[in-house]
Amino acid sequence: MLGEQGIVWLFAVMLGLYACGTLTVFVSAEKPRAANWLAHGFAFCGGVCGVAVALALLWQKSTLNLSLWPVAAGLNLSLRLDGLAAFFLLVISLLAAVVSIYAIGYVSEYYDKKSVPLLGGGLNLFLLSMALVVSVDNAFAFLLAWELMSLVSFGLVMFEHERDDVRTAGFIYVVMTHVATLFITLSFLALYLFTGTFAFSDFRTIAGAIPDWLRNLMFVMLLVGFGAKAGIVPLHIWLPRAHPAAPSHISALMSAVMLKTAVYGLLRMLFDVFGGGPAWWGLLVLLAGLVSAVLGIIYGLADNDMKRFLAYSSAENLGVIFVGIGAALLFQAYAYPELAALALAAALYHVLNHAFFKGLLFMAAGSVLYATHTRNINDLGGLIRRMPVTAALFLIGGLAMAALPPLNGFVSEWATFQALFQLSLTAPGFGVKLVGALTIAALGLAGVFAAGGLVKHFGTAFLAMPRSEKAAHASEVPFSMQAGMALLAVGCVVLGLFPGLVLRLLEDVCGLFFHTQLPQAAFFLLPVSGSADAGLLPGAAWIVLASLLGISGLILRQWLGRSRITVEETWTCGALLQPSMQYSGTSFSNPVLVILQRLVGTRREVDIHSHYPYYPRRIRHAVDTRYSIETLLYRPTVGFTVKLAHKIRVVQNGNLQSYLAYVVVALVLALLWMGQVKV
Repeated sequence: MLGEQGIVWLFAVMLGLYACGTLTVFVSAEKPRAANWLAHGFAFCGGVCGVAVALALLWQKSTLNLSLWPVAAGLNLSLRLDGLAAFFLLVISLLAAVVSIYAIGYVSEYYDKKSVPLLGGGLNLFLLSMALVVSVDNAFAFLLAWELMSLVSFGLVMFEHERDDVRTAGFIYVVMTHVATLFITLSFLALYLFTGTFAFSDFRTIAGAIPDWLRNLMFVMLLVGFGAKAGIVPLHIWLPRAHPAAPSHISALMSAVMLKTAVYGLLRMLFDVFGGGPAWWGLLVLLAGLVSAVLGIIYGLADNDMKRFLAYSSAENLGVIFVGIGAALLFQAYAYPELAALALAAALYHVLNHAFFKGLLFMAAGSVLYATHTRNINDLGGLIRRMPVTAALFLIGGLAMAALPPLNGFVSEWATFQALFQLSLTAPGFGVKLVGALTIAALGLAGVFAAGGLVKHFGTAFLAMPRSEKAAHASEVPFSMQAGMALLAVGCVVLGLFPGLVLRLLEDVCGLFFHTQLPQAAFFLLPVSGSADAGLLPGAAWIVLASLLGISGLILRQWLGRSRITVEETWTCGALLQPSMQYSGTSFSNPVLVILQRLVGTRREVDIHSHYPYYPRRIRHAVDTRYSIETLLYRPTVGFTVKLAHKIRVVQNGNLQSYLAYVVVALVLALLWMGQVKV
């Protein structure tokens, strides 16, 4: 077991490795292969060290405190890794190690095209900033690390800035991320006014003395700020643009890891600093998560771009996490610490599970892009014969995303359902019970749409016949890319079969906030009153079931003999089978989009070319999705802002005397304010 000194040194080595990897930006651009291996080698080693630090802290249930040096009077730079921070460091480090393996093969596509040292150095700085976000114990240092993470991720999104869509995505991303930072900063400044310090430890001691109205205002600002960074609907507008624009291994990190730093920040403030809140806090977080889960996956189902679909799916899964957090807040307000611990454990387990299957899916989508140079599933088809490994791994990730057993997505979503079942049974008011029941139904509907999205994208991209020359001539990706995806696929299976391994690590986190301990079978509690000790052993159950099915299959084969299978061509009324006869992504999702056209903003165009007397010669059908939230919320807001800016611009008249008058007025107002402060 690692002692405290060993953990400190290993943590310092992790930060040092990321810093050394960042310095690869200075490697000559004429040596892209060396820069590739060097940058991602540092990232891999840093990730391994981070995993060791996090596991040691979680397993030993210890906290690491480091006080480095004073920055200014009353402002010290300190680091603190308790159970919550260690868990999120574990998620960051696991994905850092796996993505760096995948990136070695993926980045080779940029040789002689883009700066590989710049991309590799940016990756390491991105990982360093995220590790600092979950490690610092000071609001000022948190904002610095948060801003560094935002700016570095913006640079990575803009890596292929020569494309118009990338520049647009980068602009929207940097605006939304700074809107989020503004709300978070205002909350921290309000706490600073009460404490006179930025230390989280002082925030904890004084938070109870803050007036209720200000606590409520800070809660709303924190929810907006961290919700925007997490991509919660309707603050998600940057998500389906930035993730597809970035290189695929960066997209995997942004979705699997960066979004979770917002979850960390929200948990740190709500449970650690504020110690919970009134029931309406939990209800608002739960409803925000519910809206994001349902609308996010509906919007994703409408899209034919693989990476945009996965980005919308991230909004859905972050919604599931927020539902768990909201349920935990509600249970804490109603004084049910065991159920609050169950809801929070479900949310945290989904944080880890989503990191695994969404990282896998983004890397699989990147492999398709690497092989075919397109993300549009309507231009693909037949890839299962040309990229069998990628197809199998994409299917595993998709099944986990759709929460199908025995994969990891099922376990955490089932635990979330368990918490909601308990909410609908034990909440003191009928209204909250009704909300719990409706949330169960809505999340079930979201799960159906997620499964439909998997069928649409896997079936259209990997099955049937190729629809383009790019798909027809595709080949399997390099081994390092396959290895990175395979590691996450194995994780999806292991985390689904043996959730107790993670539950053991979450005990410290739940005990930190609720001073209670989860039962060993907490993720599989029966949703009825008085069943605290009822549970299942999922790993053993699935192994027994698989063994029984295997034995039954062998017996049937021995008894009945081999199946007689005849393979024939698809019947097409005598016509020659053509790729155009297949279902496209648009035609697959069209029935759902027609039903939900007011919610989604779907517009259909049907162009009929008549030539024969009784039936048309050709019918052209197109579906245009104009997302309702953007049409009703963001476009009017942007239009109003532009008009207001034009009106304010009258002060910029080019007159020097006017500018001097502005300075004098501002100075007088500042002196008056300072005089009032002194009094």
